[in-house]
Amino acid sequence: MTAPGVNGVDLSYADLGSGDPLLLIHGTGAYSAIWGEVSGQLAGSHRVIVYDRRGFGASQGVRAKHLHQHAKDAAALLEHLGAVPAVVVGWSGGGAIALDLAASRPELVGSLVLIEPAVSLVLAPSVGTLRMSLQMQFRWRIRRDERAAAATMYRWANSYTTGGNAFDRLPLEEQEGMLAHSRSTVLEMDQLMLPFPSSKAVASIGCPVTCVQGSLSDPVFPRAVRRLRRRLPQTKVVEIEGGAHMLHRDRPDEWVRAVLDAAQPVA
Repeated sequence: MTAPGVNGVDLSYADLGSGDPLLLIHGTGAYSAIWGEVSGQLAGSHRVIVYDRRGFGASQGVRAKHLHQHAKDAAALLEHLGAVPAVVVGWSGGGAIALDLAASRPELVGSLVLIEPAVSLVLAPSVGTLRMSLQMQFRWRIRRDERAAAATMYRWANSYTTGGNAFDRLPLEEQEGMLAHSRSTVLEMDQLMLPFPSSKAVASIGCPVTCVQGSLSDPVFPRAVRRLRRRLPQTKVVEIEGGAHMLHRDRPDEWVRAVLDAAQPVA
């Protein structure tokens, strides 16, 4: 389905199941199909809304000039569908957007579930982060090869500390789906190099927050979670063994269980 003219852009979305609303915000370079089976599993108990952010998937076209536009899009979509307040699940770059949504429109967010949020990664980068950034910039700005630059980021972000990465394990059509919007990916990575949302905005969030991380992820992601927890002391942290950044594909059953546990109403 398409929500026409939501915050000035046509957003492709799916509305699954019934119950309390739950919004899935995908990460940088991803699109709604990458959630795989977990959206259907969540729809067994919730009204699950999945969508392609502007510039990605079937919502390609107008790209966001600033990450805050994505939060405004999410707010407009929730209001358009009458799906508020929602449990907002943000993965990677989508985690930063989920935080901005909760800070800027707190009345729309009942709770946050952040899956390895890509928040201010530049403040405590790992060796892998620095290597990836240099290689990505070289392939993008010097070689003018946006697909190679985006693929560099995808393989790094979804790598395992034990070797290999989840991007190369995806079916070829899903890899191509991510590479199809490489320009949006590299532009968003530039935006994520700056602290977003601001520390003040993050500290203003009062809703329950759960962070989910994998035991095999690049160390930059648990570092980001620790920094976030200092700003939001109400944050609970759940670690899933045997998975990395693409946890919903590595360990879907454990991922769904963690999200559903976090989505339970606070007594």
